[in-house]
Amino acid sequence: MKNVAGKRVLITGGARGIGLCSAEAFAKAGSELVLTDIDEEALEEAKTLLSAHGVLVHARVVDVSDNDQVQALARWIIDELGGLDILINNAGLGHHGELADTTLETWRKLLAVNLMGPLNHIYAFLPHFKERRAGHIVNVSSGQAFFRLPTWGAYASIKAALGVFSEILHYELRKYDIRVTTVYPFMVDTGFYDDIEGDTMVGRLAMKLVPYYSMSPERVGQIILKAVRKGTGVEMVSVINDVAKYVKLVPFANDVISSTSNYFLAGDADQAA
Repeated sequence: MKNVAGKRVLITGGARGIGLCSAEAFAKAGSELVLTDIDEEALEEAKTLLSAHGVLVHARVVDVSDNDQVQALARWIIDELGGLDILINNAGLGHHGELADTTLETWRKLLAVNLMGPLNHIYAFLPHFKERRAGHIVNVSSGQAFFRLPTWGAYASIKAALGVFSEILHYELRKYDIRVTTVYPFMVDTGFYDDIEGDTMVGRLAMKLVPYYSMSPERVGQIILKAVRKGTGVEMVSVINDVAKYVKLVPFANDVISSTSNYFLAGDADQAA
């Protein structure tokens, strides 16, 4: 989809972080936007900011884990707005903690937002896309899918599951002329790290250097726009993800990430539950 001008784009978790920056990238390219989030105040601020680019912006409070709300959103977009061209599943919930200390309730919450949230949207819009024989789905996973690190097991497992689902879906939907892109952001400097101090010298140094080795959410938003334009199946975002995919474990990264708390990667907490 080389030209996204005039295309209607739905972005979940669109009030902040990668979601907001992706929305701005598409707004500058002339796309019509539908933003959803559970933070109504931030959503209205995002709508005001993006409307300044001269494009139509819709904003609705939607909990991605509530399938009834997602189905209502889909009916509104299809019946009232006239359909959808691009779906970006970005909303996510972060979690940091050892697997032995992760409760089943936490697992259910993470699964509901990080896995069922995208699935709710995909299956709500899939009949519409198949009928039109057109559409593009973007699923934002995480580089954590490749870093099998202690204290990130629950989050990484679910993001990895989303990645596997999305990559297979890419091949299965090609016969309907529907594109699917799986995005694996690496560390993104969204302000989550500002008040975090490492427990070791390596961890403390890593925190001070976050602005230098992380990516900006604006850059990730541009990468997502480019991937949609090119019809990319898998967007690894960073060469570090490519390395981790094959190495599986990077001792230095293990030391860094294990020594910090509340250490969020790309997309985390774009929707809090």
